[in-house]
Amino acid sequence: MNSAGIVLRQSSGMEWIALLLACFFSLLLVTYPIFDFDFYWHLANGREMVNSGNIVSEEIFSYTHPGEHFSNHEWLGQILFYQVWDTFGPMGLFTFKLFIVTAISFLLFRIVRNQDQTSGIALLLTVLVVLAGLNRYHIRPELFSLFSMASLVFLLYGYCAQKLPRGLIWAVPVVMLTWDWLHGAVYGFAFLCTFVIAENMKFRFKWFERQTRLSAPNLKYLNICFGVTLLVMLANPFGIRSYGIFVGYVVGEADFNSVISEFTPISWEYSKVFILMLTWLLVMMVRNWRQLDFTQLATSVMFCLAALRFSRMGGAAAIVILPLIADLLKISMQSTRKQFERRIHLFSVATISALVFWYSYAVKFGAEEAEADSEKYHYVKAYDLSFGYHMNDDMYPAGAVHFVEENQISGNLYNSGNLGAYLSYQITPERKIFQYNMGRVFGNPMHYVMHPEELTKWNIAYALVDTEAEMNLFPNAQWANVYRDKSSVLLIRRTPENEALINRFEIRIFSPVYSDASLLEMAQDPEVLQTLAIEMGDYLDYRHDPRIAAIWAKILRNHEELRSEELFQHLLGKAIKYNPDSKLGDLLDHA
Repeated sequence: MNSAGIVLRQSSGMEWIALLLACFFSLLLVTYPIFDFDFYWHLANGREMVNSGNIVSEEIFSYTHPGEHFSNHEWLGQILFYQVWDTFGPMGLFTFKLFIVTAISFLLFRIVRNQDQTSGIALLLTVLVVLAGLNRYHIRPELFSLFSMASLVFLLYGYCAQKLPRGLIWAVPVVMLTWDWLHGAVYGFAFLCTFVIAENMKFRFKWFERQTRLSAPNLKYLNICFGVTLLVMLANPFGIRSYGIFVGYVVGEADFNSVISEFTPISWEYSKVFILMLTWLLVMMVRNWRQLDFTQLATSVMFCLAALRFSRMGGAAAIVILPLIADLLKISMQSTRKQFERRIHLFSVATISALVFWYSYAVKFGAEEAEADSEKYHYVKAYDLSFGYHMNDDMYPAGAVHFVEENQISGNLYNSGNLGAYLSYQITPERKIFQYNMGRVFGNPMHYVMHPEELTKWNIAYALVDTEAEMNLFPNAQWANVYRDKSSVLLIRRTPENEALINRFEIRIFSPVYSDASLLEMAQDPEVLQTLAIEMGDYLDYRHDPRIAAIWAKILRNHEELRSEELFQHLLGKAIKYNPDSKLGDLLDHA
């Protein structure tokens, strides 16, 4: 009996249980804190488009490149994200992400089942694919690419295997058009073209006689759909110009690839599962090379090579190779005739299942939070994949922004590229930013580190930096550090106008990256105690930090002479604004 496609076959309850488990474990994997360096830039663009009614296609947040045009290939995704954020807040966006991942998991499960694999294997491979691309499932428009990639693979392979109603192939133009608006369908365009060309080659050349091929009418139908899809995609407001940014990444435009980690080659540290998944695939390919499907091979090789070069493609590549893995597993099982070999094969699948479970548990619940006792600015694990659904603002300069606003610091700002997205949402249009990580507009975000003499033309008044290299642009003799977040430093120029502010807030001792033990040990030194306590209070007066609030409260409890001073009463009163869940109020009430 043919499948109804999107509706599951009428089968045993075991298939439904396997599907539900696949969705459950996938959702569990992607339940991690909300964080992404580009997150707020997408919200800022979405806010501007909702308010103005026009697509943002030029730089509007900086004073260094105002009006510079770019093709905003993710404009619709930004609008959707902002609308959800504005209406339902962070938890609304998080729920929206879980909805998308549920749809992806369903499609992955059906892709495997349409390859005539068992429900158990479909469960395993669905979770494996999500795990292999786990660090790509952040709240960003890329989610739409992962969903669209899964949709395209499901539709095309389902059509070729005749597991879907024939007319459902016309969902391909819809997927590609909306994908182009949501995030830019360059992955889909490459996959679709390769898929259709490969299917035509299988039909035309005798080399592929032994492979499963489309009939002439079905191939013609696919080609017509392909042509219509290309025409429909011209409805993109930017046309093929929207793909220019992807071309820039491929050719290494502005040396951008060497700076942004997701455009650097894949590494074992961050892509263990994908590398092991690829190794498993290669072993099966070598064993069954005579039975490889040309279409599966062509698309898989293209995306795997791209993923090896650009780590951000790992999630999409894992989806593309899924049909090939499912097929080769089926072939391996069917070709295993001896009972001993069959047991070995089942043992290998069971071992992979156990490793997937163990590694998933280690990532979600097994990692201990490390404390760094140094002044490095990137000690925090930015992309924390452990279980959680809160906003992770450790890497955002939230306190520095409040400090700038409340102390009315003005003039031209310099900021590190990683911080620009957050600042574009939080301080514009009242203030303008210097740059953010967009090579097409700003070039290499570390340009001024290599050419410090060029920075003078911007007449910088204050700076927010998050790297050691950029700190060297602002030597202590000319610049004062007046606020320090966990990942960044706020500096202002030493001028007569800033003298009073510097005398009050210049940091000499405290850093929020110090461990609990180090801070408590420093508080034992009478020569350090008061300065340390004041600087900790200044820090808490502008941002939320439960750990530092607890340590500060402990220090003040142990030193009643401090908290009775008027200055500390003032600091306590302000700190409660951003730390209402701490015990600082008790100290204020009982002073």
